[in-house]
Amino acid sequence: MKRALATVGLALWLLGVAPLPGATPRPISIVINGDVLPMQPPPRFEGGHLLVPVRRTIESLGLDFNKSGKIITTHVGARAVTLAIGSRVAHVDGEPVYMDAAAIEIQDVLYAPLRFFTGVLGAQASYDRLAHQVTIVAQLVGRSGAGVTSTKNTIVRIGTVTAVDIDSDPPTVTLTYNASVRTIPIGSNANIEMHDVNANVTVPGELSSVRPGDFARITMRKNGHVTRVEDEYGSYQGRVAAVAANRFVLADGHVIAPSRTTVISINGVPAQISDLHVGDGATVRYNVETNEVREILVSRAVAAVAGPAAGPQIASVNSSADRPLRAGESVSVTLRGTPGGSATFDIGPYVGNLAMSEGPAGLYQASYQIPAGANFFNVPIIGHLSVGTVQAPLAQAPQMLSASSTPPGVSGFAPAAGETVNTSRPAVYATFASVSVPVNPSSVLLWVNGRDVTADCVRTAQFIQYMPAYSYPNGTISVRVRVADLAGNTTTKSWSFIIRNR
Repeated sequence: MKRALATVGLALWLLGVAPLPGATPRPISIVINGDVLPMQPPPRFEGGHLLVPVRRTIESLGLDFNKSGKIITTHVGARAVTLAIGSRVAHVDGEPVYMDAAAIEIQDVLYAPLRFFTGVLGAQASYDRLAHQVTIVAQLVGRSGAGVTSTKNTIVRIGTVTAVDIDSDPPTVTLTYNASVRTIPIGSNANIEMHDVNANVTVPGELSSVRPGDFARITMRKNGHVTRVEDEYGSYQGRVAAVAANRFVLADGHVIAPSRTTVISINGVPAQISDLHVGDGATVRYNVETNEVREILVSRAVAAVAGPAAGPQIASVNSSADRPLRAGESVSVTLRGTPGGSATFDIGPYVGNLAMSEGPAGLYQASYQIPAGANFFNVPIIGHLSVGTVQAPLAQAPQMLSASSTPPGVSGFAPAAGETVNTSRPAVYATFASVSVPVNPSSVLLWVNGRDVTADCVRTAQFIQYMPAYSYPNGTISVRVRVADLAGNTTTKSWSFIIRNR
């Protein structure tokens, strides 16, 4: 019911109706040296203290960010700055600087109070409560206007990916930051990491998974040898629930407004917003720095069409997939039709023109291995067949195909890591976010202080909740949750909190 109401409300907003009172407060923005920094996540209030995400802010100030265990290190000129998670004391070259609140991690994001950026990094910072805006002004030695950070041993380049050439030798990635454009060779031994910010999951990937429009951070040695490529993107997947002139609504309530540079395709064919239909499947990919929608891939079932009796025909298309697949697994596709032709198949809008070979007359076969970085749900497999210059009507396999190379993320949990609670029977829960293939509810397991309490939990594809039936003693309580999607990709998350029941 809540999802339906959200969809209706957003659809009304899409059509020009004003939103109702009581909407979610807008997030707090950050302005650094006059530039608005789109941040995910934004600053937040905890216990009356305004906390700011550390990594994004530090790197936007042009400083390096290094984390080892619970210790974060950066450098301001020749000075070394350290910050410990859970501590109200930071150190500059070993000298303590006291803050009004401790640095904490919330849902795997490190936050620190404004005092860290003023007293420790030497910046000026203020918060405008009416404008919901944090302003930071700093004259720090760090990143240039070209998006380059240089430390003692490494160079880090950041920017929006504008091109990926995997056919060159070596392959290259082109980054654009402000007016600077840089094409960087990527060696075969570079570590490629894909980070989906919606699911808060980072997984190994391939260079082919890096897409134009993504935000990337490339780390290299002083000699130019690239050691790591970190690709960050946001994505939404779902069914189209409503379409207007220049935007559409997904069934989960997300309103998608493409820009003039957004690439839209339906089953791999270039399209416009006006070509979308209610019920189409859509995958939306956006830039996490600018929030600009860069790519919309739409999958649509193909209606069976009878061709002329004298022309080539496709009798059937079938696939071996009877469940969602993981990266490295393969799907076999067979097409039966007029012999002596040329056959290919498409996997929705994601992969096109995969060649098939003819064995026995009229039987065409091929297989496709799911690559790292592939994520799609319930997309059609569409067969093509041509004899000479004449094409048969398209045909679709009855089995839809789903694939996931990214495990589900633990998008929220409570009590928070390091939090102190004053009840001996605290409610413990975790929420999940999947990139493409849904969570398997029966896979969700929860341990508290090493004891499996799953049998006492409420669990769904979206969350697991544990309400203790007995009291826990004062002290540290450890929690571990494990979750898998229907393709079998598994995530485990561990954290601890403190009971201090007076």
